[in-house]
Amino acid sequence: MKQNKTRAPWAPGDVLSLLFPQRCPFCDGALPFRARLNAPLSQAGTDDPWIHPRCFPADILLREPLCMKCGRSLGETGGAFCRDCRERSFHFKQNRAVWQYAEPARGAVTRFKYRGRQQYAVYFARAWLAANREYLEQIRPDVLIPVPIHRPRLRKRGYNQASLLAYELEKLTGIPCREDLVIRTKHTGAQKDLGPAERLRNMENAFRLKKPPEGIARVLIIDDIFTTGSTLETLSRLLLDAGVPEIYSATLCVAGGDL
Repeated sequence: MKQNKTRAPWAPGDVLSLLFPQRCPFCDGALPFRARLNAPLSQAGTDDPWIHPRCFPADILLREPLCMKCGRSLGETGGAFCRDCRERSFHFKQNRAVWQYAEPARGAVTRFKYRGRQQYAVYFARAWLAANREYLEQIRPDVLIPVPIHRPRLRKRGYNQASLLAYELEKLTGIPCREDLVIRTKHTGAQKDLGPAERLRNMENAFRLKKPPEGIARVLIIDDIFTTGSTLETLSRLLLDAGVPEIYSATLCVAGGDL
């Protein structure tokens, strides 16, 4: 007797989604289990299935005009650079981000970085690319390099949030993520209470090349927050000294400055 085969109204992945739901980065609430990685990449706005529409932080989006160096919103201050970038010299060419470092993005990045919400990387990569696709097309990086963290910290945390973000961007863009080029050799500790000059001194000799970046002309460094730029500056100097001509960076948020 021929069996009547009917397709189940659910897929195995749906069961996993119910047991371990994807969560909205901004409220940490569970998302509908039909959200899928292959959902169209729009503007990573209210229609993105990887956040709750009501949670989209439109008020802290970085809006043009942007600082030509760090990517902060300039508002009505005028000029090409923010106050911080007018007063300092950086060796990387440009940083671009998505949000000001304020709530709810601040809380989302904190959970992503310290509280095991690795799954946020999916939406964060989508949001960054939606906001900065033109920038990426202009700079055409050869590789993505996530800012490495010190080995003891990696063991304690279990993951590097910059690496998670870089690998999600690799999936979306096809640009290879290279974690094999640079390692962190120094535990720098918390830098939130340090000024720009102190941060830069604290970062001295924090990175070392594992292998020469042969054949690489343009690097996009990946990190979570741009605060004073000390981490990016230190890593940029190392790569420039190793022969990489152009260094750019991508972060989720930009803190401080003229905001």
